[in-house]
Parts: sequence; structure tokens; C-alpha cells
Amino acid sequence: MGALYLSGGGDRDQTLAIDKEFAGELSGGKSLLYLPVAMDPGEISYETCYEWIKSVFAPFGVKDIAMWEDLRGKTLQDLMRYSAVYIGGGNTFRLMSNILQSDFHVHLSAFKEKGGTIYGGSAGAIVLGSNIATCTHVDDNDVLLKTRNGLSFLDNFSIWCHYEEGNDPLIHQFIQAFHKPIIALSEETGLRILSGRMEVLGTKPAYVFDRDLIKRVFEPDRFI
Repeated sequence: MGALYLSGGGDRDQTLAIDKEFAGELSGGKSLLYLPVAMDPGEISYETCYEWIKSVFAPFGVKDIAMWEDLRGKTLQDLMRYSAVYIGGGNTFRLMSNILQSDFHVHLSAFKEKGGTIYGGSAGAIVLGSNIATCTHVDDNDVLLKTRNGLSFLDNFSIWCHYEEGNDPLIHQFIQAFHKPIIALSEETGLRILSGRMEVLGTKPAYVFDRDLIKRVFEPDRFI
């Protein structure tokens, strides 16, 4: 079983500590695979996205980065050529639609089962949870995605990114509607999930909201 890394989003300075931990996972002489497909290339080009991901990981000596602009036709064998997969941010509905329409979720799950490492940033983190409706206060569903199911790589937890304390009433509404516990990550907070254990990364705490709306605080370097 491979490791999962999640980031609440933010710029490269805010995610520095999380990205450094992730970069330490890369080994075996294989490239890092970057998926920018949550972005609308009509608004921000994939070339710009690629320059950004290179700037994020260059300080850690990670220079061999491949990028897929389209998930259609990709296979598990294609994924296994890479040391890890980085799923970038953007519109969560667009990302989930791309994943489902290409059946990429099947290959991504198999990649994880075979020991592959996956990083989800912002929208990329949200789709790894059990329900993606945590994004509805910031993302429009322009792709008319019908399902709100995520990939459920974190059991029953859903992920709330770009967390601020003012989001608490919205989080309560989500839990009352979907009966899912939430892990809320600020723009300087991340998670590492390995062998069933969830460790808080970054410089700010993670917050766990259970189905009874009880909120618990977990500081960096602690396990949830």
C-alpha cells in the first residue's frame, strides 16, 4: 500500500514543509507524474501549470517531472512507470469528471494498492475523500457532474481544503446533510497517510469534525 499526501492548498511557500516531505518519498530513478486536469486550460494553460510544478519541486532536487494533459486511454502500466502521482488543484468537479469519464479511478486505486505514492493538492486532496461536496462553497459545477462521491481513499472522511474558522457553519451543514466526518486543512496544513495512520504535516493544525459536530485539533507531527 502506497503513501498518500494531502495538502489544503496555497502557494509554494505555504506548502513548502509538506512538499519537502513528499519529495523525500521519490526514489527509484522514476519521474514524478503531474496531473493538472482540474484546471481549465482556457483560463490557465497547462504550460503555465507545468512551470509552476517545476518551481515547487526544484528546491528539493526533483527535476524529472512528466505531465499528462488527458487521462483518457491511460492504463495502470502507464502509471507504474512513475515514482509518484501529483494531482493538482483547480475545480474539483472538473477533476472528478475527468477521473470518472476516463476510468482513471480504477488505475489510481490499483497504483496505490501496488505501493504507488499519491499527492493531492486542494481539489486533488478533496477527490481522495469520500464526498466532494466540501468544495461547493468555492467551486462551480460547470461540468454538470451528478455524483458527489469521492474516491474514498481515507475511509469515510471527507476533506475540506483552504480551511478558515469562518467555514465552521458550512462544515456543520455538510455533516448534517451527508453524515460524513471531515478533516479540515488550512493552506499550510497537510496529511501523510501510511499503513492506516494519518500524520499532520505543515505548520498549522488539522481539524477533525465528527458526525456529532465535535471539533478536535491536531497539531503538526501528531497522528489523527
